[in-house]
Formats: sequence, structure tokens, C-alpha cells
Amino acid sequence: MDSKKYYILLFLALLLSTVSFSQDLVWNNPQNHTQNIVQGTGWPKELKGTYNRLPERIKPEARKPVWNLSLQSAGNYIEFKSDAKYLEVKYIVEKKDYAMPHMPSTGVSGLDLYLKNGDSWLWEPGKYNFKDTITYKFDNIDITQERVFRLYLPLYNQVTWLEIGSPKGKKFTFLPLNPDKPIVVYGTSIAQGACASRPGLAWTSLLGRYMNQNIINLGFSGNGILDKPIVDIISEIDAKLFILDNMPNLDDSSRFPESDVKERVFYAIQKIRKNHPKTPILLTQHSGGNTALVIEKQRNDAFHRINDIILKCYTEVRKSDNNIYFLNTKSINMGIDSTVDGLHPNDIGMVEHAKAYEKLISQILK
Repeated sequence: MDSKKYYILLFLALLLSTVSFSQDLVWNNPQNHTQNIVQGTGWPKELKGTYNRLPERIKPEARKPVWNLSLQSAGNYIEFKSDAKYLEVKYIVEKKDYAMPHMPSTGVSGLDLYLKNGDSWLWEPGKYNFKDTITYKFDNIDITQERVFRLYLPLYNQVTWLEIGSPKGKKFTFLPLNPDKPIVVYGTSIAQGACASRPGLAWTSLLGRYMNQNIINLGFSGNGILDKPIVDIISEIDAKLFILDNMPNLDDSSRFPESDVKERVFYAIQKIRKNHPKTPILLTQHSGGNTALVIEKQRNDAFHRINDIILKCYTEVRKSDNNIYFLNTKSINMGIDSTVDGLHPNDIGMVEHAKAYEKLISQILK
């Protein structure tokens, strides 16, 4: 047999083996489950069958960019039990611009798979292919019995369809929603996950794993400005803690004078207090305000201005409400190596955020 025929036959054999393996997979679609099993959502009954973050009834009241961002699955994840050593995920997203200039496709449009290991989580790297239908393949998973997996969904894209494949004969069961009261995070692009390299490295995802807490990510890139309709609907959630991390979107003095910022902050606190008189509320300063070594005076001045305003709000409210808490910029402690652009955290900055929140929240919830 000549070498040309040999390589043709070898190629066909490899192709057939791949096809037969794919046919041996059982495909599981979370949207077809009888119950909503998408974790990290505040209105599970209303959001069944979707990967959205806000219910449809808010659409007429929400500003259009907020609504569009709420269709992106930041913070959402799916948990399942399986004993499979191979898993494959295929899915379709709305935007075919899979990446952004300052954030890779693996964070914007990618997935992230973790495996529960006692009180910690192990990461399972996947082989990915970004085409019209995106695929992630997780091979050689080192398990000998059924284990709990957590699959994080894209941070900056809308998932329209997704299936998880496991080999025939292997166990696979979707897990029900976490019954614990959640920690609700209302914030900006930083909370949504910009610019983590993977969904599991957004600070809300890190915090959820660090503390074994149910986290709801309501970060809206460029639009976390304490809109009344969003504050109103968020205040419906029976949470154990509300985090308001909105200052990075309110630092433009030409759009948001001090009086306007204070009005928005006070309204948010009062609205949450009306529905939840004793639930802790955590106000957060602009995390970029600590990067004083960035040589840009205008940027630093804007960060310091908004941080002074939120400190004034906290000081005033704290006089009559001892369930108001404050996370300052210094505690987050981002430095010049913590961001991609002087504002949005890279993976280092995300870990710094998560650890700062973990330290304070541990004290709040003790």
C-alpha cells in the first residue's frame, strides 16, 4: 500500500471513530427540564426555559441597554452529578462577536467547568471550538465515582440553546436549585465579570465558591446606575445580603452630580429596607480608586470624587441603621497590575475583589 492510500485510510478511520463516539453520547438540555435548574437567578419560576437574569415583566420599565444586558448569562451556572470521564457541551450564543478588545472569547462567550471536591472546587480545563455552534470537550476527567459538577455560562453573551453530552451508560442528573437565601449583587461591568478570562473567575463566581454561597449576579455593564425599576424588582428577592456596587457607573460628574448620586443611593437603601427591614446592605466604593500609581489625574480625581460621595451616604445612613456596611477601595487593594485598562479587573483584580468581599461578608454573616 502506498503512503497516500495509507494516510487516506487513517484519516477515514479517525473520522469514523469520532463520529461513532459522538453518537454514543446522551444529550441533556437544561431548558427541557421540568423545573428551572439554572442556578444564580433571582426569579427562577419566571425565568424557566431561559438563561436570562431579569424577568420579562420588567422589560417595559427597564432602559433598553439594561434589558439587553440582562439577557446575557453572567453568574448563571448549572450543577449536575455524573460519573462520566468525558463530557461535551455544545451551545449557541446570540452575538457572534465572541470576544472584546480587552476580554477574551473564553470569558465573553465561553464556559467553565468545576468539580466539587469536599469543601473546595477543582477546575477542569476544556478543549473549545468557537464556531456557529460552540463546543467544549472535557476529556480524561479523573473520577471513579459520581461527583458534583458546576458549569458556568458566558459572562457577556446570551445563550439561546445548550446541551450537555455524556457517554451512554454513565450517570447524569441535573441538580435542583440551591435553596439557600442568596447574596444579591447589583453593580456594573466589574460585577458582570469584565474582564475575567473565564466565567469562573468573575469575582461573584469566585466568592460563591470561596464561601459556598448562592450568589445572584445583577451586574449591567455601563448601566449599573441604580435605576428605580431595577432597584424595585431587586428588592423583591428574599436575600441574606444586598451588595450595591454601582459607583463605577456613577463617577461622571457631568451626568451624575453629587445630589443625584445621593438620591439614587438613598432610594435604593430605603426601598430595600421597606421590604427587608433587617437584611444587611453593603455599599462598595469604586475599586479603581486605589490605583494612584496610574498617571492620569482626571481619572483619579473622578474615582476619588465618587468614593467621597458614597462614604458620605454610608456615614449618614449608618447613624440610624446598623445593618448598613461599607467596603472601601483600600480593602479591595487593586494595584497597577490588577486591571486591563485602569478600571476593569483582570484575573488578579477579580481575586482581590473576591477576597476582600469574603473577609467582610464573613464578619457580616457570622
